Amino acid sequence: MLFKFSNIFCFLFYSAGIFAAQKIDVDVYVYHLKPPFIISNNLELGLYYDFSEYLNSKSDKYHFETIFVPRKRIEFMIGKASFNGIVLGVNPVWFKDKAEEKYLWTGTIYQDQDEMVSLIDNPVEYSGAKSLVGKNLGGVRGFYYFGIDELVAQGEINRFDTVGEYELLQMLLFKRIDVGIVSRSTLNFLMKAKSWQGKFYLSKMPHDQYQRRVLIPRHKKVIYDEISPIINKLADDPDWQKILKKY
Repeated sequence: MLFKFSNIFCFLFYSAGIFAAQKIDVDVYVYHLKPPFIISNNLELGLYYDFSEYLNSKSDKYHFETIFVPRKRIEFMIGKASFNGIVLGVNPVWFKDKAEEKYLWTGTIYQDQDEMVSLIDNPVEYSGAKSLVGKNLGGVRGFYYFGIDELVAQGEINRFDTVGEYELLQMLLFKRIDVGIVSRSTLNFLMKAKSWQGKFYLSKMPHDQYQRRVLIPRHKKVIYDEISPIINKLADDPDWQKILKKY
């Protein structure tokens, strides 16, 4: 009788453990294929992967997994009622939701800005799109730069595109362009990784300043209710600050 009771107790304990361990899977879509956000997609290294692991350590209900998807694919996916995920590292303006009415938006994950970068021995001071007239500007293919692209279309600014910001900085070093637009987060990471300190000049005025946040479809409000309080405490959480220091 004692043997049977022990078996039943162990079974119930084991079953409860399995049940407690089960979480609802949530896909965390990202499209910024650049450091520090994605250092290696194959090895799943970077801040975006660490963010999902951080959420997993804080949530008892959901299991989050970072998945890289090109921007155009994400735009197609979130337009579907069946979209079952969230989008990390984005801003309402980029998804035509400045009033934050179309989607749910969490607080800030990462404060960032797009820098106007030139060579230290040929500095370019940016004071608005007009200050780039006659310049050779480097950008990332497919990226829209407000105020600037309009003058590019008019032939007043020469824009040369590349596949990413690392390649853009190389174009600067080879003096193929006068100035390039690079996010501060990526610039800081690459300058340290490539020992590029002292090679670049940053304009006193950046092209843009913005917050990287999380987009959540309105029909997934339960996910928003789970992670929004966690994100609101990021700035005061030593675990998150430890992750940021890695980058």
